[in-house]
Amino acid sequence: MILHSTNRSAPQVSLPQAAACGIAPDGGLYLPDSLPRLPKAFFNNMAEMSLREVAYVVANSLFGSLLSSGDLKMVVDDALDFKIPLRRVAGNRYVLELFHGPTHSYKDVGSRFMARLLPLMSPVGQGGRDIIVATSSGDSGWAVADGFLHEPSTRVFVLFPKEGLTRQQVALFATMRNVVAVEVDGTFDDCQRLAVEALRLSADSASGRPLTSGNSINPARQLPSIIYYFHAYASALRENPSAGEIVVSVPCGNLGNLAAGLMAKRMGLPVRRFVAVNNVNNEFAEYLRTGGFRPRKALMTIARAMDVGNPSNIARIIDLYGGCLERLREDVEGRSLDDGEIAAAMREVYGSTGYVLDPQGAAAFRALDGALLPGETGIALSGAAPGLDADTVERVLGVRPRLPRVADWGNYRRSQSAQKIPATQSALQRVLSIHQNN
Repeated sequence: MILHSTNRSAPQVSLPQAAACGIAPDGGLYLPDSLPRLPKAFFNNMAEMSLREVAYVVANSLFGSLLSSGDLKMVVDDALDFKIPLRRVAGNRYVLELFHGPTHSYKDVGSRFMARLLPLMSPVGQGGRDIIVATSSGDSGWAVADGFLHEPSTRVFVLFPKEGLTRQQVALFATMRNVVAVEVDGTFDDCQRLAVEALRLSADSASGRPLTSGNSINPARQLPSIIYYFHAYASALRENPSAGEIVVSVPCGNLGNLAAGLMAKRMGLPVRRFVAVNNVNNEFAEYLRTGGFRPRKALMTIARAMDVGNPSNIARIIDLYGGCLERLREDVEGRSLDDGEIAAAMREVYGSTGYVLDPQGAAAFRALDGALLPGETGIALSGAAPGLDADTVERVLGVRPRLPRVADWGNYRRSQSAQKIPATQSALQRVLSIHQNN
């Protein structure tokens, strides 16, 4: 697989090179030059295939030229040792629960794939490597840290916004032995900017441990999310063979998940279209409506994972469509919801079915209202267990969901500490250099 930079000013690279760097030297995101089309026989049989069987076919098409069949099977089996159920919630509307992995968020699959692919594709010496990841609600930080937990020579720097996470959310990653937690006096966009700048500085330096990104800007973490969409389609056919056209509603923050869905469509996935759901941080919905992209400072909402004012993966989406907004609009409908609408969706679903949705999943589910035509079936992606944001769910519904069982929960509950820095690169470099020398 050959990848190019979305800024088109850097040399093309292989996937191992892109994964090791995380971002192109010209500041662009790496995107495959072309994506493989999956065979017709796969779509004819996918309704009878398990999650791992679907994943193996998709992963083989993406990574099969780099890994032996044995290594690829090991990666798939190890990364997907849990179920991703599709639940009918109301009529022809379903929820795909992407949160049954070890850290209870959809980031688990990409993080675990990345943790297993990197040592195979881009091995490093005894000095090990560092991963830097920005997280808006804690799920990316925990998932990436957990994914690399058993890589003893890998250290994960987790950047999170000051006052953006609850104490419990911080504790989930900050107390892990392979993590350096960094509280940034700013927004998620500040955290992401600092992480990207650090990657560029690291690439220009010949000293120190290799540094790469753990966010979806890294193709090794982003590409495995393509699997979700083929599994969603297969599950819908299995649940209802006469489901008709499939519409997938995606809660959007940094747009990595939506970009994966659009890549899946390019690989032949026969979904009718996608609904891209923003909260009040609706820069992408506005781009679809007006053709102008205007990043803004992110506002804090009840759907914290969607609080992104400058989504980096928009570069991949624009590049994937050759900059043609009309073609993108044929595949994607943009919607935005405020806190009141998201909370109302949570209450309505809980009141009528007893089913508890996380705020992001509730936004995706509500966005299907009025979006489905006769004969269409809607699938809303729910990316985090409600217990990951128990405070918000309790305020909205009056019930407090429990976080599903966490291995060694007592260890996570220890009082955690974080390095506190202003949103400056010099401050981050001081933290990185201290730990580089330890």
